[in-house]
Amino acid sequence: MARAAAKQRPPARRHDTGRKHKDSSGQRYEDTLFFNRLRTHAKWVFVLLIVVFAGSFVFLGVGSSGLGLGDLFNGITGSGGNGPSINKSLDATAKNPKDAQAWKNLGTAYEAKLDYASAASAWQQYTQLRPKDADGLNHYTADLTQQLQTQGTEAQNLQLATQQYQPSTYGPPSTSPLGRALGSLSDPIEQAAGTSSTTAYQNAVVTLQQTAAQLTGAYKKLVKLQPAEPTVRIQLAQAAEAAGDNATAIAAYKAFIKLAPDDPSVPQAKARIKQLAGSSAATQG
Repeated sequence: MARAAAKQRPPARRHDTGRKHKDSSGQRYEDTLFFNRLRTHAKWVFVLLIVVFAGSFVFLGVGSSGLGLGDLFNGITGSGGNGPSINKSLDATAKNPKDAQAWKNLGTAYEAKLDYASAASAWQQYTQLRPKDADGLNHYTADLTQQLQTQGTEAQNLQLATQQYQPSTYGPPSTSPLGRALGSLSDPIEQAAGTSSTTAYQNAVVTLQQTAAQLTGAYKKLVKLQPAEPTVRIQLAQAAEAAGDNATAIAAYKAFIKLAPDDPSVPQAKARIKQLAGSSAATQG
């Protein structure tokens, strides 16, 4: 009988892994799954952060003569072993914390080792000593962006880990007299693991917001040095979005449209303005 029932059972439907599901905008459905989960389980600020920085800048390379991330890091990695030494640069900054060249050398040395967090700290010191050096600010913002992407990946992994710890019950069935008396009891081991994972994820979100706010501040300084550069406005807008600063993001997008009205990215910028304005209105309401 079991064999006959198995024959009557309809064959399992095979999932077509090669099929590409796309929405009306042409984006693959598979690519949006994580964002959908984030909208349900994560803070909205982190959703924006991942959207903006997951793959690098959405508008990277918009009609700019400025220093791009690709050009910057290609130049660093292609410099060979003739760059400044980390140890010597550290010694120089320790002897004279106001030695701007020493901080510049230290930032460059850390970048050569792909240590972007340390590089960003060095360039931050340099830009405080040389606030009008646009090249130094470009290095600083590029390193912060790399740092933010790394933090975003770590936070993404933590967010996914929290979903593995779903509440479970143990003990007698709830329909039994003892079960009704005791109620459902949470598994203490799973509960402790889930709490630890959630705490780590929340801390990661806070770190991401702090880095995004730091990046926003750096781009504001760069805008003052390069007020006619459209790409800097776009980068400021994206950093502000990640930091949850919708007002700054909207203003930056509007400035970009004014500076480059014929740029192909203008429709995207207008769409972002509309969406951010709607989000702000919903939050205030």
